[in-house]
Amino acid sequence: MQRITALRPLFPRNSFLVVNGKTINDENNGGLKFQAEIKSGNDKKIGVGRFYIYNLSQDIAVGSEVKLNFGYADDVGEYGIYEVIKTNKYRDGGDIIKELLCSERSKNTSQIISLSIDGNVRISDALKKVCQSAGINIINMELLNDKIYTNGYTCYNKAFQEIKELVEDAESKMILKSNDLYIYHKELKEKIISLSFGSGLIENPTFSEKLVNESEIDVASDNKEGNVEWTSKKPQLTATTTKEYDYDIKCFPIHYIKKGDTVNIVSDTFTGLAQVREIEINLKDSWIMNLKVKVL
Repeated sequence: MQRITALRPLFPRNSFLVVNGKTINDENNGGLKFQAEIKSGNDKKIGVGRFYIYNLSQDIAVGSEVKLNFGYADDVGEYGIYEVIKTNKYRDGGDIIKELLCSERSKNTSQIISLSIDGNVRISDALKKVCQSAGINIINMELLNDKIYTNGYTCYNKAFQEIKELVEDAESKMILKSNDLYIYHKELKEKIISLSFGSGLIENPTFSEKLVNESEIDVASDNKEGNVEWTSKKPQLTATTTKEYDYDIKCFPIHYIKKGDTVNIVSDTFTGLAQVREIEINLKDSWIMNLKVKVL
């Protein structure tokens, strides 16, 4: 198992986009101003990204590929590959801003795969064939139930959707990072990334808050009769851990922390291993990465 200590973020900030193979440097490196908002979604969803590029002369069409790279000083790396699904252009003062709404998947995962395999076929073999046809790399494959399809296997579907259905049929989970696929049925511990105040942590982790209605709260123990119901629908926040997440973590953006990774957190409120279940990144005037994690 690989152990990584996140380097303490340094300045200057460096970032660049690669759009259809053409590099767009940020304004700190003689290029254009751009901003990025990234939301990974949970492990059953495809993440989305919004990019705001200022005064770009070239046209970017739907279906274009966008690669996001960021970091500090010389520690810059690729974070993800996105496909443009919608574009918008508007003026803000003296600037013309091109907004790109993107899906966190590469063109490989969006292509239609047509396969037909005769005979007894295991799910693992079907996954290998689908990934090979789509140009997707299987980095880790641990299936809970590697079923056999006795009537063969046939598919005509988008690569991502087909892989997702096969993995679910094997009672397992998956994480797709660009063109790299990780399949697991326990907790994936491909590597452990150490995260502390000396390596990028900004605040102590806080309990994940869940928005609930008062009518959903069990108050039987709070009244003598035990049958009084709340009629108010006023929402409130509860500082209870949710099923999906235990802690919210705020840190500087670190390009090699991805959904599904294991982090070793050292802080005043929590110290230990946790799995990253969801990520939000804001690369604007302030650079912030928000993680939702589940304690392991």
